[in-house]
Amino acid sequence: MTSSLDKGIEAAKSGLMEEALGHLKDAIVEEPENADVWVWLSAIIEDEDKQTIFLKKALEIDPGNRPAQRGLAFIERKKYIPPKPGEKLSDYTRPIGLFKEPAVTPSQAAAHVAAENPMPEPVVAPIFETAPPTAAATTTAQPARPRKPWLDILLYGLTLMVFIVIGILIGSTLLNVDIPYLSRPTQVLAVQPDANGVFILENEKFAEMAMNQVLPEGSEGVPVTNNVMPEIVLNTMIVTMNRLELRDSLNQPVAYKAVPAENNMYLLTPEYDLTPGRYCLVYSLNLEKGENLYWCLQVEAIEQAYP
Repeated sequence: MTSSLDKGIEAAKSGLMEEALGHLKDAIVEEPENADVWVWLSAIIEDEDKQTIFLKKALEIDPGNRPAQRGLAFIERKKYIPPKPGEKLSDYTRPIGLFKEPAVTPSQAAAHVAAENPMPEPVVAPIFETAPPTAAATTTAQPARPRKPWLDILLYGLTLMVFIVIGILIGSTLLNVDIPYLSRPTQVLAVQPDANGVFILENEKFAEMAMNQVLPEGSEGVPVTNNVMPEIVLNTMIVTMNRLELRDSLNQPVAYKAVPAENNMYLLTPEYDLTPGRYCLVYSLNLEKGENLYWCLQVEAIEQAYP
């Protein structure tokens, strides 16, 4: 029996949005804990506030849901970068794997191949009486050298290992699964920020770093710390790490380490002690136009008490 979710998806693909909306409302009643229902519902409506609510509901059910993450990132990005002509939320929230082909067993696959490629009729060579081998032929013929069994076993084992590794890598890519020992460890934070943004984590408390579209000159929204190795928590989906830099007051890059944390966050720490001064995370929005986003903090020297 076709579910309301499947009916809604088929109607949406056919451009029947009103019909799709009715089916998806039924799907909420039938499958309220199915994240795909909320993702598809957000894709067929135009109200951005409701889209955000539905996508956040999908992430509550399934924190690792990639379509919902991409959809929220698109909505957040529209606040700073105008969407391209015709660009819409459903371009980013198409759930993956809803209509995969059913699995095929090896015997079914073999039968299909045999049906598509029938074996040709065997050709029977005519039988002629042959003369017995001559003495010269008998003396020059050399017996075939037997292959060593251990070499066959070694080659078979190496081939099998290669196919297993390739299969694991392909499967992890298609299914979005992290493979132990091939993926970076996920940092577990003792406390979680209450909202999206960029924060300094100190003594299990968060100090928010305000986001600016120009380099801030004042101290508003610029938290102060005496820690020369501050921990910065990124809890925002508008940032991609390959376009993020940490710079000092002279606009020189500062090396840092970025470790993935739970709930799609990142924990950033400098690779060496920072000297007193202002440091800013700089995220490039548009390289050609020089458009950036800034989050800044102030490192102050620790006052030493003298006797």
